[in-house]
Amino acid sequence: MRNITIILLVAILFSCDSKAPQSQLSILEQNWKNYLLNEEVNPEILPYFFNLQADGTWSDLDYNNRQKGNWPLHAHLWRTIEMAKAYQQKGHEYYKNKQLSENIHTAYNWWVNKDIVNSNWWYPQIGIPQSIGVIMLLMQDEIKAEQWQKGMTIMNRVEFGNKTGQNLVWVSSNIVLRSILKNDTSLLSEATEKIRKEMQLADNDVGLQADYSFHQHGRQLQMGNYGLHFLEDQVKWMFILKGSEYDYTQEQIVLMRNYFEHGQRWVIWKDVYDINSSGRQLFPNEQVKKYKRVFKAAVEMKGIDPDFADLYQSISKENDLTGVKHFPFSELTVQRTKQSFTSIRMCSSRIKGSESGNGENLSGYYLADGAMYLMQTGQEYLNIYPYWDWRKIPGTTSVQDTAKLPEIGWGSYNIPSDFVGGLTFDNCALTSMQYKRDGVSANKSYFLFPDFTVCLGSGITGQNNQHIQTTIEQCFSTTPLYINDGKSLMSGLSGAHIKGNVRSFWHQGVGYIINQGDGIVADLDKKSANWSNVLNWYNKEEEPQNIFTLGIDHGKNVKNDKYAYAVFPNMDKEDLANTYQQQPYQILANTEEIQAVQFDDYTSIVFHQPGSIKINDSTELSSNVPAIVLCKKDQNQLSMAICDPTQKLASGQITVSKKGQTSTHEITFPVGSEKGKAVILSEN
Repeated sequence: MRNITIILLVAILFSCDSKAPQSQLSILEQNWKNYLLNEEVNPEILPYFFNLQADGTWSDLDYNNRQKGNWPLHAHLWRTIEMAKAYQQKGHEYYKNKQLSENIHTAYNWWVNKDIVNSNWWYPQIGIPQSIGVIMLLMQDEIKAEQWQKGMTIMNRVEFGNKTGQNLVWVSSNIVLRSILKNDTSLLSEATEKIRKEMQLADNDVGLQADYSFHQHGRQLQMGNYGLHFLEDQVKWMFILKGSEYDYTQEQIVLMRNYFEHGQRWVIWKDVYDINSSGRQLFPNEQVKKYKRVFKAAVEMKGIDPDFADLYQSISKENDLTGVKHFPFSELTVQRTKQSFTSIRMCSSRIKGSESGNGENLSGYYLADGAMYLMQTGQEYLNIYPYWDWRKIPGTTSVQDTAKLPEIGWGSYNIPSDFVGGLTFDNCALTSMQYKRDGVSANKSYFLFPDFTVCLGSGITGQNNQHIQTTIEQCFSTTPLYINDGKSLMSGLSGAHIKGNVRSFWHQGVGYIINQGDGIVADLDKKSANWSNVLNWYNKEEEPQNIFTLGIDHGKNVKNDKYAYAVFPNMDKEDLANTYQQQPYQILANTEEIQAVQFDDYTSIVFHQPGSIKINDSTELSSNVPAIVLCKKDQNQLSMAICDPTQKLASGQITVSKKGQTSTHEITFPVGSEKGKAVILSEN
């Protein structure tokens, strides 16, 4: 009798253990369906619901297309998913519509019967299994056994492999989806763990960085590409895993909250996404699409992190964030005021520049070489890419010729310069790079004050016969261009070509004052579009548009040249002359050794090498190491922020001499996840 009791107990326990994983699968399955059915059916897809051809294809899709990037044929499955959502979504006008069901099956069957494979690994491992699996999940009660098995053949190709970062999240997601569909728990724990494990700060690796930027393909800024997919997918999985034994920890939810607040929130403006943060994906309307994806994820996070609903509401509605932020792990600086948005992107020996691949970003050779974008309306650069002269990226100092720019490739690039960095202090920021690339060298520094930015360049040198130009702006034009030579205003709607010594300009709400540099060139002209310079898979014809370009032409055989200019957002054209005559800033130095600008109580200094500079009649500041310093004099107190742009120094000394007294401050620079950040000190 005792043996029988033991056998029964073991049987009961075994039964409970075997059901536990199955119950977890049920939770994930239901959560995933709820997630999909809570989404709004894309209204743009509705016209395709009932115009399917008899064989299950759509007449507007090219079924022979196999382009590697942004594969248009993937739209076949995206449309089928939206149809399945409408069919299963209670309250939708086509809920359980018989004809719609037939069309879903016809479209699904066509794909699994043909089993088209794209040579870009991403599609057979991630994109296609993900789409097929979602259709199977939504329609699993209606798909016939043979067609189910064909879909599962596609799903079975997915494997963990050696993927990292967001790519690992994607393949793991597909393995979880396959586990649900097959009712197989063998890889469930491993796959969910790999997804959750990516929700952590990366340690000198790809993924979420300590400054809440995002890297993929090495130490390369990818906030709007892989980093945005990471945001969306992790929020989705927080929803799907909720209530299961695989749920996220509270610490991970806090980390995601911080990514919204201190990362993604900073790089959206007026319903568009920052170009500097977008990665290689410079597609038509992509800046708007990326913003909408942040918006959607923020709405979803309100349900996951309800105590901070106001934060997500502010991101998904009017993002009124103001302030300055430097991302030391990605060399990105952002300034936000109530009227304008400025971003500056650099690369270094540590941080890679841009990349090209899959026929994307064909001309983005200079995109990470000190690019500076200024937005007020958010329309300044929206879809500007086919009109751009890609050797004139705003903010860059680059070689000008007519040769085709090299494609960067997947390997991206670094420049051989350690001295690249920045800091913020109060509402001011300072970011600088010792630029070295293709024989061109220059010290490029950007001094961001609350109402304007001063840009300095020194030591500009090129190789023989290299023609070098610094571009200040290249954007769409919707207003005339006004120039002010101190005597009169002139304007033109288009066809304006100015070359010479004009020192101040006004264009659609922005004033430009050029303090140093000859060969000033300004153009406002109608230009034709050429998408083939941007993408090899898109060739839509566009209407010519007015483009404004402003720059400083350094000429050929350049040796130790310099420039200095200031950019004033939110300026009335009537104020240009007065601002030019009474400039609110003072350039204290612009040499190979030191660059410095003063505004009110703030003095911003770049010590490209150890040196000294007088910041007023009674005070001199010295540094015994290369450093970036931003100081503020408040009555008798001097406050300073200091950073090591090389991120190699352990310590340094800042010496303050005033009124015959000298004080030396020992600086210990941060290490680890704080590396590159500023040290704050003050003295009376």
